[in-house]
Amino acid sequence: MNHNLKKKTLLITGGLGDFGKAITKKFSQYGCDVIITTTKKERASKIKKKWILYLDFNDPLSIKEFEHKIKHIKKIDYLINNAGINRIDPIYNIKKKNLKEITNVNLIGPTWLTSLVSKKMKINRFGRIINISSIFGVVGKEKRSIYSITKFGLNGLTKSSALDLAKYNILINTISPGVFDTKLTRRVLKKKGIKNIKLSIPLNKLGKPESIARLCIFLCSKENDYITGQNIIIDGGYTCG
Repeated sequence: MNHNLKKKTLLITGGLGDFGKAITKKFSQYGCDVIITTTKKERASKIKKKWILYLDFNDPLSIKEFEHKIKHIKKIDYLINNAGINRIDPIYNIKKKNLKEITNVNLIGPTWLTSLVSKKMKINRFGRIINISSIFGVVGKEKRSIYSITKFGLNGLTKSSALDLAKYNILINTISPGVFDTKLTRRVLKKKGIKNIKLSIPLNKLGKPESIARLCIFLCSKENDYITGQNIIIDGGYTCG
């Protein structure tokens, strides 16, 4: 199927994580130029490609340098705000430092980047923006207060921005993944935790990052010309019960 992605440009944050790699691979297969951001400065400098940029939403100098580099990129057709971090603490134990760090990465950063990139999209009167949120921006989760706050906020960014951007043919949507088979999931939950969580998922399995990538392809493709401001939950039925 021709999704009309060839010679288009995608900017994706957190491009070296499990979701980021799957999305990058899929878009590249369809002939899309992909610009990846990473918080690992050494890694960005070692990979000798102009399409891998250092960006840390908790580093003001990094943000300033990134803004300068983006100015020289003529067009960005697609933006995927994929980067995210989490800390596990009950509400009565949260630290001000963690609150600031998580909010910067999960909410303030994507808001700033959406504003920055949509200016370019407005000129071309075309754009597709995807915010990678979480089911914990739909339902609550113990010891995830800050994370949930930012993900609920990200959904709000999508809704409000959709109204601002629609007249410029810029569509913006949220994808809210459930529990997926990633390195982080396996490290945090271990085998026993994964076995237990599957019991809460009607499909009785973890999601694959490739599923997120395929959904991103559809939302950015010519097949999507009418979906905007929506939160698409992809969780194997976890939030149904």
